[in-house]
Amino acid sequence: MKAAAWLLVCAGFLLSSSSIADEECRYDDKPPYRSFILEGYSEASARHYFDTAPIDNWEGIWLMTETGERVSIERFKDVRFSEIFTHRIVKLESSVRTETPMGTVVGYLTRGVEANTCFVWLYKHRLTGSILIKPKRYSARLTTDLNGIVFWGNKTKNLGDLFDPRSGFVKIYPQQLPDDTENREIRYL
Repeated sequence: MKAAAWLLVCAGFLLSSSSIADEECRYDDKPPYRSFILEGYSEASARHYFDTAPIDNWEGIWLMTETGERVSIERFKDVRFSEIFTHRIVKLESSVRTETPMGTVVGYLTRGVEANTCFVWLYKHRLTGSILIKPKRYSARLTTDLNGIVFWGNKTKNLGDLFDPRSGFVKIYPQQLPDDTENREIRYL
């Protein structure tokens, strides 16, 4: 019993100290060690953003083909992050991983070497319940029709990983129109 109590105290200290470190850190070449949760985030707010903002080809609501999770990929700016971090990946819905709440940032995109390529950082492990940890970087590119994200040159899935790099994403919303280089014309309000 004493060992279990000691373990809980140590885990609580680690979690509280990591949250302090996360708030004080600057992320230049790697994302935070653990995920953030965006309070009040919803699919309706994500769709509203995609309907009213000039978005790029990476932005939208995507289906993770391995798990069936729906995620939102959107541009973001945060002074704690280097400018190489261009987008964040936010969980919307999942029937598989219900312990991770909607609004959890499950990954980030950083600039790639060529057009329509990027590096995708996805959290690989779960610490407890909703806390995701240890982001891992994957090479990715958009498909030619701009409605899919394919991962290449990545190692196979390890037991215990949350994400299999051999699977990809399929765009659900907004669908890319044929012969368009962007999803829509810029709207002026």
